Amino acid sequence: MVYDPVIGDFTYTQEEVVAVPYVLANQNILNLNSTFLATLESLDQSCGYAALRDAYLTFPPPGNQPAKFFNFTSEANCDVFSMIDNAALTVNPCFDIYEINQQCPLLWDVLSFPTQLVYTPEGANTYFNRSDVKAALHAPQTASWAECTSSGVFVGGAKSGAYYTGGPEGEGDLSADPIQKVLPQVIEATNRVLVTNGDFDMIIITNGTLLAIQNMTWGGQLGFQTQPATPIDIGLPDLQYADVFASNGAAGLDGPQGIMGIQHYERGLMWAETFLSGHMQPEFQPRVTYRHLEWLLGMVETL
Repeated sequence: MVYDPVIGDFTYTQEEVVAVPYVLANQNILNLNSTFLATLESLDQSCGYAALRDAYLTFPPPGNQPAKFFNFTSEANCDVFSMIDNAALTVNPCFDIYEINQQCPLLWDVLSFPTQLVYTPEGANTYFNRSDVKAALHAPQTASWAECTSSGVFVGGAKSGAYYTGGPEGEGDLSADPIQKVLPQVIEATNRVLVTNGDFDMIIITNGTLLAIQNMTWGGQLGFQTQPATPIDIGLPDLQYADVFASNGAAGLDGPQGIMGIQHYERGLMWAETFLSGHMQPEFQPRVTYRHLEWLLGMVETL
C-alpha cells in the first residue's frame, strides 16, 4: 500500500503534464488571476501536455507513453508546475503544496515543516532535534535533523553541488522507476496492492499518479482497461472527535461521511482516489485510510 507515491516520472508525468487542469479544477481554492490562467492554458497546449493527456490518460491506454525527462534548464518556459506554486504562494503565503486548501496562519508542526516552508515558531523545538529524543534514538547529539535534507541521499552518477545526478529522475537514485519493474512484480506476486492519491495534494497530483499507472504493464496488460468510477462509501462514524461534538450538544453530527473517493480494481491492483485529502492521507482522512488498511489485510473485498 502506497500513499501519494512517486511511481513514474514524477516531474514530467506526475506534476507538469497534469498541473494546469488541476489548477483549473481547484481555482475556487487557489484564486489565481485570469491573465495567469490564460498563460497556463496556452502553455498546456504549446508544451504538449494537453495532447499527451488526451492520448494516454485513456482506458485502456493506446500504448506506452513516450519516454520523457523534464529538463529544468532547456524547458524552463514549460515549467508550469513551478509557476503555479510561486503564484499560489503569492496569493496565499500559507499555501501548502501538500494540502492546497490550507490557509493562514502557518500551523505549528513538531517536525518544523507545516507546508513546503521550514518554520519553527518562537519557543518551539523540532522534535527530532531535542536532546532527549536524540538520546532515546541513540542519535549523535551533534546531528541536526531536517524533514528534507540539504545534501544528497542517493549518490549515483555525477555530483552537482550537494546532490548527485544519476538515475532516471536525475536525483542520484540509479534504480528504475517503480512502474518499470518493482511495482508490477509486487502486484503479480501478492495480487493485493493498493495505490492511492489525495485530491488536495499538488506535490503528487491524482491524475499524474493515474497517468503513471496507465504506463505500467502488469498481469499481461498495459494500464487499467476500464476508467475508475466506483464510489468509496464510508459508513464509519467519527470516533476521534465524538466526545468534543457531544460536549458541544452536537452528538451524532459527525456521523458517517458518505462518498469519499473513487475505487477501481484490476489484476491485483486497487486504485483509490481520496476526496478532501492532501498528501498525508492517514492524517487528513483517517476513516478512509482505515478502510484502505482493512482491504490490504483482506478484511473487506472492496473499499
